[in-house]
Amino acid sequence: MLETWKHYPDILQKTRETLKRATGCEFSIPKNIVHASDIIYKFRKKIAEKSKFRLVNAKTGEPLKVVDHIGCHYAKIFPEHGIGGAEYPYVLAGLTDEWGGEQVDYPERRHCCGFGFRQYLLKSNRGYSVTNSRIKFESMKPYKPDLIIANCPGCTFFLDRWQYVIAEQEGKTYGEDGYGIPVLTYEEIAGLLLGYDPWDIGLQVHQVAVEPLLDKLGISYDPSSKYKGAGGENLGVPEKPSVLKSS
Repeated sequence: MLETWKHYPDILQKTRETLKRATGCEFSIPKNIVHASDIIYKFRKKIAEKSKFRLVNAKTGEPLKVVDHIGCHYAKIFPEHGIGGAEYPYVLAGLTDEWGGEQVDYPERRHCCGFGFRQYLLKSNRGYSVTNSRIKFESMKPYKPDLIIANCPGCTFFLDRWQYVIAEQEGKTYGEDGYGIPVLTYEEIAGLLLGYDPWDIGLQVHQVAVEPLLDKLGISYDPSSKYKGAGGENLGVPEKPSVLKSS
C-alpha cells in the first residue's frame, strides 16, 4: 500500500476522500505498516510475564505440541518483511518458544492451509481447498499436536472448518479421542494465557471443540455460559456434528 500511494497519487486522494466521508478523519501516510502478529511477537516476553498460564500441560508439566501455520500473505508474498522470511518464519514459532510450548515440525509445515482464495471463493473449486487442508492434517497427525496456531483469519477458519467437513465425509478425525485439533489465532492464544474467559473471546464459534485444550492448559470455564451473550441471553446451541466429537 505504501508503494501504491507513492506511485499512484490518485489512489492516495481516493483513500483520503473515502476515509473522510466514512469517519470524518484526516488521512496521513503512516511511516510504517506492520502485521498485527509482528506486534504480538514484539511484546511476546511482556505477555509471558503477565500470563496466568503457559503452553504447558497442567497435569503432566510437559510442553504442549504446537503446529504453527503462517499465512501465505505474510511469508510468501512479502518474505523480506516477515520475521524469518518465507522458509523459516519465526513470528509464531517465537510465540510458542516464549510461552512454553514445543514446536511441531512436519513435512507439510509450509503447505497452503487450503483457502487459496480462488480455491474456495469459486464454489466449483472448493474440492481443491479441502484437499489442501487434508494434506496438512495427514502430515501432522503422526506428531499428535495439541493445537494449531495461525496468523491469518482465513487459515484459522479453514483449518478449523475442514476438520468438520472431512469428519462428515470420511468419518475421520485428527485429534485425540475423536476430537479435532483446536485451531486458534495468535490473539486467541495470547488472550487465553493472559486469563481471558474463553467464551468472551469467541472460542465457542470454533467448529473444533476447544475444551480439551482448555483442560490441558488448566483453564477453568463455565460450560453453561458457552452459548450466552454478553447480557446473559441464550444465543442458541448449534447442532452437534455426527462424527467430530464436541463438548
